[in-house]
Amino acid sequence: MKIQTFMLYLLSVIFILFLGLFGLLYSNQDKLIFFPEILPEDFRFTFPYKFQEVSLELEDGEKIFGLFFPAQGPSKGTVLYFHGNAGSLRSWGGAAEDFVPKGWDLLMTDYRGYGKSRAKLNEKGMYQDAERWYEYLKTDKLKKENEIILYGRSIGTGVAVDLGTKTNPGQIILETPYTSLADLAKEYYPFVPEWFLSYSLKSEDKIGKLRSPITIIHGNEDEIIPFRLGKKLFKTALESGVKTDFLEIEGGNHNNLSLFPEYQKGLEKILESVHLNRKKSGSQR
Repeated sequence: MKIQTFMLYLLSVIFILFLGLFGLLYSNQDKLIFFPEILPEDFRFTFPYKFQEVSLELEDGEKIFGLFFPAQGPSKGTVLYFHGNAGSLRSWGGAAEDFVPKGWDLLMTDYRGYGKSRAKLNEKGMYQDAERWYEYLKTDKLKKENEIILYGRSIGTGVAVDLGTKTNPGQIILETPYTSLADLAKEYYPFVPEWFLSYSLKSEDKIGKLRSPITIIHGNEDEIIPFRLGKKLFKTALESGVKTDFLEIEGGNHNNLSLFPEYQKGLEKILESVHLNRKKSGSQR
């Protein structure tokens, strides 16, 4: 009898510890997915290109921040850029060199909880903020939809895809994308069930609803987001009838694609295609 009581007690302790572990994991998911750099409100950005710091106020009084880099020379359009899961605008602003010299404006945004943005991070808020920035380009910068390119990088590809289902930009570029956060989580935490995740970012379920042409860029040696997830997303888009291209960077990993000539040539080709299509549609009016 004493043995049965002891075993019951032991099982109860294990169950409580198990629940505690899962509770700890659930409440700290953000820390396993997002790695923001926090900046003081008086931080001053420095970049080799001209830029304007922009903030938008939310309903609760908090602000979200972005950087607007005007193009060198006449603007061919604007790239709305959603960056990866680590850092802040301080480090990501360097991506301006891939767009500004090519004649494109760049609006790069920080997610909630990143940089100077103090609002609480959540998936719904990420989507809502993306819509706010898109509307900012249309109303404050007077940009037409066909001259806006959505660019998602890594975790930001999920934000770009979601925004693309609600808008009609000239092009959507997805660099190192995933099918869903659940699929990606399985690569690192195979014991965690999908229902446990408080973030879904299900690009595979949404990509077939896009009306804009898509280009997926992925390195075949990506050590963070498996190359096969990018190919799977590409296949889903094609099967859904979405105009989609895939640019494979031979030997590219997760963080070095912009260093490859293939990436730069491919990006320039995409940008010029959007610009020429917009000019053509404008001349036909």
